Order: sequence, then C-alpha cells, then structure tokens
Amino acid sequence: MSELSKANPAERLLRWLMVLIIGSMTTLVFLNVVLRYGFNSNLSITEEIGRYLFVWLTFLGGISAFIRNRHVRVDSFLRLMSPKLQHVVGILSNLAMLACCILILIGGWQLTKSNMSNYLPISDLPVATLYFASVPFSVIVGALLLLRLWRQIAHSGQGASQ
Repeated sequence: MSELSKANPAERLLRWLMVLIIGSMTTLVFLNVVLRYGFNSNLSITEEIGRYLFVWLTFLGGISAFIRNRHVRVDSFLRLMSPKLQHVVGILSNLAMLACCILILIGGWQLTKSNMSNYLPISDLPVATLYFASVPFSVIVGALLLLRLWRQIAHSGQGASQ
C-alpha cells in the first residue's frame, strides 16, 4: 500500500495541491524556454508567478513534512538522556516550535495586511498573497503542535499514575 493511499483526505488534498503547483511551475518554465529559444520571445509573467508558486510550495511542503514527521532532526544528545528527560525535552521542543509558529503567524499577518494595496507590476497580483502563505502554515502546524503537546502531556500523566 502506498504512503499516499494511507494518508487522510486533507493530507491527500495537500499533496495533490503541491503536485499541481510543481506541474504549473514546470509548465511555465518549459513554455518560457520554448518561447525564448524557438520564437525569440518570452512570457515576463512567469518569473512573478513562479516566485509565488515556489513560496506557497515551500510552506505547503513544510506542512506536509510536519504531518509525516519528516523534518530534519538532530537527536544525538537526546539519545544520551534518560526517557524521562527525553520526554521533558520533547515537550519543551514542541513549546518552542509553537512559539515560532505564533511569531510566524503574527509577522505573516502583519506583512499581509501592510501589502494589501501593493500589486506586482506585470501580473497585477497582490503582494499580500505572497506573505499570506505563512498564515495557513503557522495555523495548521500550530494546531498539530497543540495536539502533539496534548498527547505528550496526557502520556506523561498516565505514566505517573501507573
């Protein structure tokens, strides 16, 4: 059974959205190469659209990696700790990541609001769209971190009572 077939519907939608973005970026680059070398012309909009798609792809990929627990982790020191200390460090680590999500949310929302009236020169897309990519990322990852923290704290309560 493939990893995608085991994913829940929301995660499957997220992955298909990332595939759509990568496909769009590939199509834009291919079209621009053909136009440039075949017809000595180009689409100037591809650079702006490509940048937006890449930023959104990065944030959506961050969500996907977090869901599957695939972010880079250095656990050399963690392995040397006792299980109880590992648990405490895990909770502190998740609290630190939650604080980062809150900062990303606040900063991304402020940048989104301050760029609502700014538009890109060629595509006329709002610049706020670029900065808004951080908002769903921080909300989704923050909610998943809260769920993870809840489970960690509940697990530590069960361990203490036994």
